[in-house]
Amino acid sequence: MSTIPMRPLGFSEIVDGAVQLYRRDFGLYYLIVLVCSLPAYALTVVWNPNELLESAEALDSAADPALAMEQFATMMGQAGFLLLVSLISLAFSFFASVALAVAMHARIEGRPSSLGTAYRGAFPHLASAAGASIVAFLIFLVVFVVVWLLSLFILAGFALGGLADGSLWLAVVGFGIMVVALLLVVFFWRAATFGILPAVVVEGRSAMDALGRSLSLCRGAWLRVIGIMVVATIVSWAPTAAVTFFTGTWELFLSSGEVATISPTRQWVLNTASLVLTPLAMPFLLGCIMVLFHDRRVRSEGYDLERLADEMGAAAP
Repeated sequence: MSTIPMRPLGFSEIVDGAVQLYRRDFGLYYLIVLVCSLPAYALTVVWNPNELLESAEALDSAADPALAMEQFATMMGQAGFLLLVSLISLAFSFFASVALAVAMHARIEGRPSSLGTAYRGAFPHLASAAGASIVAFLIFLVVFVVVWLLSLFILAGFALGGLADGSLWLAVVGFGIMVVALLLVVFFWRAATFGILPAVVVEGRSAMDALGRSLSLCRGAWLRVIGIMVVATIVSWAPTAAVTFFTGTWELFLSSGEVATISPTRQWVLNTASLVLTPLAMPFLLGCIMVLFHDRRVRSEGYDLERLADEMGAAAP
Protein backbone atom coordinates (compact mmCIF):
# COMPACT_ATOMS: atom_id res chain seq x y z
CA MET A 1 0.00 0.00 0.00
CA SER A 2 1.34 3.40 -0.97
CA THR A 3 2.36 5.77 1.82
CA ILE A 4 1.41 8.75 -0.38
CA PRO A 5 -2.29 9.73 -0.19
CA MET A 6 -4.28 8.32 -3.13
CA ARG A 7 -5.70 11.67 -4.23
CA PRO A 8 -4.60 14.83 -6.04
CA LEU A 9 -2.13 16.80 -3.93
CA GLY A 10 -1.71 20.53 -3.54
CA PHE A 11 1.57 22.36 -4.09
CA SER A 12 2.42 22.49 -0.38
CA GLU A 13 1.33 18.87 0.07
CA ILE A 14 3.83 17.72 -2.55
CA VAL A 15 6.66 19.56 -0.83
CA ASP A 16 5.53 18.35 2.59
CA GLY A 17 5.23 14.80 1.25
CA ALA A 18 8.82 15.01 0.03
CA VAL A 19 9.93 16.23 3.47
CA GLN A 20 8.10 13.37 5.20
CA LEU A 21 9.57 10.83 2.79
CA TYR A 22 13.00 12.37 3.38
CA ARG A 23 12.69 12.28 7.17
CA ARG A 24 11.30 8.77 7.42
CA ASP A 25 14.45 7.13 6.04
CA PHE A 26 16.97 9.96 6.23
CA GLY A 27 19.87 7.71 7.26
CA LEU A 28 19.42 5.35 4.32
CA TYR A 29 19.13 8.13 1.74
CA TYR A 30 22.07 10.04 3.17
CA LEU A 31 24.24 6.90 3.13
CA ILE A 32 23.30 6.10 -0.49
CA VAL A 33 24.59 9.49 -1.68
CA LEU A 34 27.56 9.62 0.73
CA VAL A 35 29.03 6.30 -0.41
CA CYS A 36 28.69 7.34 -4.06
CA SER A 37 30.52 10.60 -3.27
CA LEU A 38 33.60 8.87 -1.82
CA PRO A 39 35.41 7.92 -5.09
CA ALA A 40 35.50 11.49 -6.41
CA TYR A 41 36.36 12.77 -2.92
CA ALA A 42 39.34 10.43 -2.71
CA LEU A 43 40.64 11.76 -6.02
CA THR A 44 40.21 15.42 -5.03
CA VAL A 45 42.18 14.82 -1.83
CA VAL A 46 45.32 14.04 -3.85
CA TRP A 47 44.81 16.97 -6.24
CA ASN A 48 45.87 20.53 -5.53
CA PRO A 49 44.55 23.34 -7.79
CA ASN A 50 47.80 25.21 -7.24
CA GLU A 51 49.55 22.78 -9.58
CA LEU A 52 47.25 23.69 -12.46
CA LEU A 53 47.64 27.42 -11.76
CA GLU A 54 51.41 27.15 -11.49
CA SER A 55 51.55 25.31 -14.81
CA ALA A 56 49.43 28.03 -16.46
CA GLU A 57 51.62 30.80 -15.03
CA ALA A 58 54.79 28.98 -16.11
CA LEU A 59 53.36 28.62 -19.61
CA ASP A 60 52.69 32.35 -19.82
CA SER A 61 56.22 33.23 -18.71
CA ALA A 62 58.07 30.58 -20.71
CA ALA A 63 60.26 32.12 -23.41
CA ASP A 64 61.76 28.88 -24.71
CA PRO A 65 59.34 27.08 -27.10
CA ALA A 66 60.51 23.67 -25.86
CA LEU A 67 59.92 24.69 -22.26
CA ALA A 68 56.54 26.14 -23.20
CA MET A 69 55.51 22.83 -24.78
CA GLU A 70 56.62 20.99 -21.65
CA GLN A 71 54.60 23.33 -19.42
CA PHE A 72 51.63 23.03 -21.77
CA ALA A 73 51.77 19.23 -21.51
CA THR A 74 51.90 19.49 -17.72
CA MET A 75 48.94 21.87 -17.67
CA MET A 76 46.93 19.58 -19.96
CA GLY A 77 47.71 16.65 -17.68
CA GLN A 78 46.39 18.57 -14.67
CA ALA A 79 43.32 19.70 -16.60
CA GLY A 80 42.74 16.13 -17.77
CA PHE A 81 42.88 14.87 -14.21
CA LEU A 82 40.37 17.52 -13.17
CA LEU A 83 38.10 16.47 -16.04
CA LEU A 84 38.43 12.83 -14.96
CA VAL A 85 37.42 13.72 -11.41
CA SER A 86 34.42 15.66 -12.72
CA LEU A 87 33.29 12.77 -14.93
CA ILE A 88 33.67 10.25 -12.10
CA SER A 89 31.74 12.54 -9.77
CA LEU A 90 28.98 12.97 -12.36
CA ALA A 91 28.74 9.21 -13.00
CA PHE A 92 28.52 8.27 -9.33
CA SER A 93 26.10 11.12 -8.63
CA PHE A 94 23.82 9.83 -11.38
CA PHE A 95 24.06 6.30 -10.01
CA ALA A 96 23.17 7.66 -6.56
CA SER A 97 20.07 9.39 -7.96
CA VAL A 98 18.87 6.13 -9.57
CA ALA A 99 19.55 4.22 -6.35
CA LEU A 100 17.64 6.87 -4.40
CA ALA A 101 14.67 6.49 -6.74
CA VAL A 102 14.76 2.71 -6.22
CA ALA A 103 14.91 3.06 -2.43
CA MET A 104 12.18 5.71 -2.30
CA HIS A 105 9.89 3.70 -4.55
CA ALA A 106 10.26 0.72 -2.22
CA ARG A 107 9.53 2.81 0.87
CA ILE A 108 6.54 4.51 -0.80
CA GLU A 109 5.15 1.05 -1.53
CA GLY A 110 5.73 0.03 2.08
CA ARG A 111 8.53 -2.41 1.28
CA PRO A 112 11.84 -2.55 3.18
CA SER A 113 14.96 -1.18 1.56
CA SER A 114 18.64 -1.02 2.34
CA LEU A 115 21.88 0.29 0.89
CA GLY A 116 22.60 -2.99 -0.88
CA THR A 117 19.11 -3.49 -2.31
CA ALA A 118 19.04 0.12 -3.54
CA TYR A 119 22.35 -0.28 -5.37
CA ARG A 120 21.44 -3.69 -6.79
CA GLY A 121 18.05 -2.39 -7.88
CA ALA A 122 19.65 0.60 -9.62
CA PHE A 123 21.83 -1.40 -12.03
CA PRO A 124 19.00 -2.72 -14.29
CA HIS A 125 17.70 0.83 -14.76
CA LEU A 126 20.99 2.59 -15.47
CA ALA A 127 20.99 2.17 -19.26
CA SER A 128 17.45 3.47 -19.74
CA ALA A 129 17.85 6.34 -17.26
CA ALA A 130 21.21 7.39 -18.72
CA GLY A 131 19.96 7.15 -22.30
CA ALA A 132 16.91 9.28 -21.62
CA SER A 133 18.95 11.83 -19.66
CA ILE A 134 21.61 12.13 -22.38
CA VAL A 135 19.01 12.59 -25.15
CA ALA A 136 17.16 15.16 -23.03
CA PHE A 137 20.40 17.04 -22.34
CA LEU A 138 21.37 17.10 -26.02
CA ILE A 139 17.94 18.47 -26.95
CA PHE A 140 18.29 21.08 -24.20
CA LEU A 141 21.78 22.01 -25.41
CA VAL A 142 20.60 22.57 -28.98
CA VAL A 143 17.60 24.65 -27.88
CA PHE A 144 19.71 26.62 -25.41
CA VAL A 145 22.32 27.49 -28.04
CA VAL A 146 19.64 28.49 -30.59
CA VAL A 147 17.86 30.70 -28.03
CA TRP A 148 21.19 32.16 -26.93
CA LEU A 149 22.17 33.07 -30.50
CA LEU A 150 18.75 34.60 -31.19
CA SER A 151 19.01 36.53 -27.93
CA LEU A 152 22.43 37.85 -28.95
CA PHE A 153 20.96 39.19 -32.20
CA ILE A 154 18.15 40.84 -30.23
CA LEU A 155 20.64 42.25 -27.73
CA ALA A 156 22.80 43.62 -30.56
CA GLY A 157 19.74 45.28 -32.10
CA PHE A 158 18.78 46.92 -28.82
CA ALA A 159 22.39 47.97 -28.19
CA LEU A 160 22.66 49.60 -31.63
CA GLY A 161 19.36 51.35 -31.04
CA GLY A 162 20.65 52.58 -27.71
CA LEU A 163 23.84 53.93 -29.25
CA ALA A 164 21.82 55.71 -31.92
CA ASP A 165 19.65 57.36 -29.27
CA GLY A 166 22.56 58.05 -26.95
CA SER A 167 21.03 55.86 -24.24
CA LEU A 168 21.98 52.50 -22.78
CA TRP A 169 18.55 51.55 -21.46
CA LEU A 170 17.72 49.67 -24.68
CA ALA A 171 20.84 47.55 -24.22
CA VAL A 172 19.76 46.80 -20.64
CA VAL A 173 16.32 45.76 -21.87
CA GLY A 174 17.90 43.53 -24.52
CA PHE A 175 20.14 41.90 -21.92
CA GLY A 176 17.15 41.34 -19.67
CA ILE A 177 15.26 39.66 -22.52
CA MET A 178 18.22 37.36 -23.15
CA VAL A 179 18.49 36.34 -19.48
CA VAL A 180 14.75 35.69 -19.19
CA ALA A 181 14.72 33.64 -22.41
CA LEU A 182 17.60 31.46 -21.26
CA LEU A 183 16.07 30.97 -17.81
CA LEU A 184 12.78 29.90 -19.41
CA VAL A 185 14.64 27.29 -21.46
CA VAL A 186 16.26 25.95 -18.28
CA PHE A 187 12.97 25.93 -16.34
CA PHE A 188 11.05 24.15 -19.08
CA TRP A 189 13.83 21.60 -19.49
CA ARG A 190 13.84 20.85 -15.75
CA ALA A 191 10.08 20.39 -15.83
CA ALA A 192 10.02 18.33 -19.04
CA THR A 193 12.57 15.85 -17.68
CA PHE A 194 11.31 15.57 -14.09
CA GLY A 195 9.64 12.20 -14.67
CA ILE A 196 12.49 10.33 -16.36
CA LEU A 197 13.76 8.52 -13.26
CA PRO A 198 10.32 7.60 -11.88
CA ALA A 199 9.18 6.43 -15.31
CA VAL A 200 12.21 4.15 -15.55
CA VAL A 201 12.25 2.90 -11.95
CA VAL A 202 8.54 2.81 -11.10
CA GLU A 203 7.11 1.86 -14.49
CA GLY A 204 10.10 0.09 -16.03
CA ARG A 205 10.07 2.16 -19.23
CA SER A 206 12.82 2.33 -21.84
CA ALA A 207 14.89 5.46 -22.49
CA MET A 208 12.82 7.21 -25.15
CA ASP A 209 9.56 5.97 -23.64
CA ALA A 210 10.58 7.45 -20.28
CA LEU A 211 11.35 10.82 -21.87
CA GLY A 212 8.00 10.83 -23.67
CA ARG A 213 6.28 9.80 -20.45
CA SER A 214 7.79 12.73 -18.58
CA LEU A 215 6.68 15.16 -21.27
CA SER A 216 3.15 13.75 -21.32
CA LEU A 217 2.75 14.14 -17.56
CA CYS A 218 3.65 17.84 -17.85
CA ARG A 219 0.84 18.47 -20.33
CA GLY A 220 -1.62 20.98 -18.93
CA ALA A 221 0.41 21.60 -15.77
CA TRP A 222 3.65 23.23 -16.90
CA LEU A 223 3.55 26.08 -14.39
CA ARG A 224 2.82 23.71 -11.52
CA VAL A 225 5.63 21.33 -12.42
CA ILE A 226 8.07 24.19 -13.05
CA GLY A 227 7.21 25.76 -9.69
CA ILE A 228 7.81 22.56 -7.74
CA MET A 229 11.04 21.80 -9.59
CA VAL A 230 12.34 25.33 -9.02
CA VAL A 231 11.63 25.10 -5.29
CA ALA A 232 13.21 21.64 -5.06
CA THR A 233 16.28 22.76 -7.01
CA ILE A 234 16.79 25.88 -4.88
CA VAL A 235 16.58 23.80 -1.69
CA SER A 236 18.99 21.24 -3.15
CA TRP A 237 21.51 24.01 -3.79
CA ALA A 238 21.42 25.12 -0.14
CA PRO A 239 24.26 22.86 1.14
CA THR A 240 26.58 23.93 -1.68
CA ALA A 241 25.73 27.57 -1.02
CA ALA A 242 26.44 27.03 2.69
CA VAL A 243 29.86 25.52 1.95
CA THR A 244 30.65 28.39 -0.41
CA PHE A 245 29.63 31.05 2.09
CA PHE A 246 30.97 29.70 5.39
CA THR A 247 34.32 28.57 3.97
CA GLY A 248 34.90 31.80 2.09
CA THR A 249 35.02 30.03 -1.27
CA TRP A 250 33.00 32.90 -2.80
CA GLU A 251 36.13 35.07 -2.47
CA LEU A 252 37.83 32.90 -5.08
CA PHE A 253 35.29 34.03 -7.67
CA LEU A 254 35.77 37.71 -6.80
CA SER A 255 39.53 37.65 -7.18
CA SER A 256 41.39 35.24 -9.40
CA GLY A 257 44.53 35.81 -7.33
CA GLU A 258 42.82 34.25 -4.32
CA VAL A 259 42.77 30.86 -6.04
CA ALA A 260 46.53 30.62 -5.73
CA THR A 261 46.25 30.93 -1.94
CA ILE A 262 44.45 27.60 -1.55
CA SER A 263 46.66 25.35 0.55
CA PRO A 264 46.32 21.54 0.54
CA THR A 265 44.79 21.77 4.02
CA ARG A 266 42.19 24.31 2.98
CA GLN A 267 41.43 22.29 -0.14
CA TRP A 268 40.87 19.21 2.06
CA VAL A 269 38.56 21.17 4.36
CA LEU A 270 36.51 22.44 1.41
CA ASN A 271 36.23 18.98 -0.12
CA THR A 272 35.32 17.35 3.19
CA ALA A 273 32.66 19.96 3.94
CA SER A 274 31.16 19.37 0.51
CA LEU A 275 31.30 15.59 1.04
CA VAL A 276 29.40 15.83 4.32
CA LEU A 277 26.80 18.42 3.31
CA THR A 278 25.99 17.54 -0.32
CA PRO A 279 24.20 14.25 0.52
CA LEU A 280 21.69 16.29 2.54
CA ALA A 281 20.18 17.81 -0.61
CA MET A 282 19.76 15.13 -3.26
CA PRO A 283 17.22 13.01 -1.29
CA PHE A 284 14.89 15.99 -0.94
CA LEU A 285 15.09 16.72 -4.68
CA LEU A 286 14.35 13.08 -5.53
CA GLY A 287 11.56 13.04 -2.94
CA CYS A 288 9.86 15.99 -4.64
CA ILE A 289 10.21 14.25 -8.00
CA MET A 290 8.72 10.98 -6.73
CA VAL A 291 5.75 12.66 -5.02
CA LEU A 292 5.17 14.95 -8.02
CA PHE A 293 5.22 11.93 -10.35
CA HIS A 294 2.55 10.26 -8.19
CA ASP A 295 0.42 13.43 -8.21
CA ARG A 296 0.63 13.82 -11.98
CA ARG A 297 -0.43 10.20 -12.52
CA VAL A 298 -3.40 10.69 -10.21
CA ARG A 299 -4.49 13.95 -11.86
CA SER A 300 -3.98 12.98 -15.49
CA GLU A 301 -4.76 9.26 -15.46
CA GLY A 302 -6.87 8.52 -12.40
CA TYR A 303 -4.09 6.37 -10.97
CA ASP A 304 -5.71 6.50 -7.53
CA LEU A 305 -8.92 4.89 -8.85
CA GLU A 306 -6.95 2.29 -10.79
CA ARG A 307 -4.92 1.42 -7.69
CA LEU A 308 -8.05 1.20 -5.53
CA ALA A 309 -9.71 -1.12 -8.07
CA ASP A 310 -6.65 -3.37 -8.09
CA GLU A 311 -6.59 -3.55 -4.30
CA MET A 312 -10.31 -4.33 -4.14
CA GLY A 313 -9.88 -7.03 -6.76
CA ALA A 314 -7.00 -8.58 -4.84
CA ALA A 315 -9.04 -8.56 -1.61
CA ALA A 316 -12.11 -10.18 -3.19
CA PRO A 317 -12.57 -13.94 -2.43
